[in-house]
Amino acid sequence: MRWFRYLHKVVNLGLVLAIAGMLNFPAIDKAQAQAKKDATEWIKQGRQLWQKNDISGAITAYQEASKLEPKNSRILTSLGFLLTQQSNYSSAIAALETATKLDANNAKAFNALGFVYVRIKDYPNALTAYRRVIALDSKNVDAYNSVGFLLTEQKKYAEAAKIYRQAIAIAPQDPSVYLNLGYVLKLSGDSQAAFEAYSQADRVAPFNADVLVAVGNLFAERNQTDEAIAKYKRALEVNPRHPKANLAISTIFENQGNYAEAITSLRRAANSRNIPPNQVIELQNSIASLYVKQGSVSGAIVAYRQILEVDPENADTYLALGKILAAQQRFSEAREMLENAERFFSRSGNVEGISKVRKALSELK
Repeated sequence: MRWFRYLHKVVNLGLVLAIAGMLNFPAIDKAQAQAKKDATEWIKQGRQLWQKNDISGAITAYQEASKLEPKNSRILTSLGFLLTQQSNYSSAIAALETATKLDANNAKAFNALGFVYVRIKDYPNALTAYRRVIALDSKNVDAYNSVGFLLTEQKKYAEAAKIYRQAIAIAPQDPSVYLNLGYVLKLSGDSQAAFEAYSQADRVAPFNADVLVAVGNLFAERNQTDEAIAKYKRALEVNPRHPKANLAISTIFENQGNYAEAITSLRRAANSRNIPPNQVIELQNSIASLYVKQGSVSGAIVAYRQILEVDPENADTYLALGKILAAQQRFSEAREMLENAERFFSRSGNVEGISKVRKALSELK
């Protein structure tokens, strides 16, 4: 009977443990459910902050969400996007790499990862990431364009042309792909094939200013000036402030000695919305150069000062402005500009620039 009582105790003990385990499962499930609920609240808050452009606040919210759900690939993908907006590329890569390891089919994470690698000019890893996007989403035209761009940067023009043609097969009505194909064919030296690609883009999107400028540029290179001007003017009818159209047509006007029209076109381009700083500098430098050719020194001074509003440490502009002011016998202003130029050239280690500044300073009376 002892063995029976012993067995009875064992069975009872097993029953108690089983019941205890059963009672514990809901507690675990409840905790997991609460964590998921809390993570959802953090995500909701993060999205709201993101929409308000409070990137720091959004990052904090998504970090809290990722602590609660550390294996959630989508949360880490959003966090990676946000970190990229703050140029925190190392942390963005860490978040996105983890996201892709958690979910090898997360095309958005691979796409974001490719973007970050492009920003830090790590083209091999960027290429790997974008190729993975294509493998996951074969109709993602942006990924094809990105791969084509990276191959072009590596001067692999034949491979780039091949990838762009694949993209055209997927999106035959997308003019950007024809433009990219035309550009890489032009770089490879096949101007006729480039012209055919741009012409196809023109047929697909006859009112696309970028396409019109690209076709116009090819006409200009062939010295077909009238045809080029016609395309540029059509582009300006579509978008009067189109930077590249205005810059292109101003070059033709300048070559014809029509400086006034050239300056008008450049100023129109410089006043475009959302124009990148480097393009503003390029346009204002061209404006300043034309004013000097025209004999209007005051106009050149204004143009150079507008460059310094965009880039207050532009040493070349300080040097150019200093020389013009010196020629106007505005010596104290000239000296200030030249000293600024020397300081910024020294900071970047530009020996040639420093030499030019010191020569200009020595010539001041």
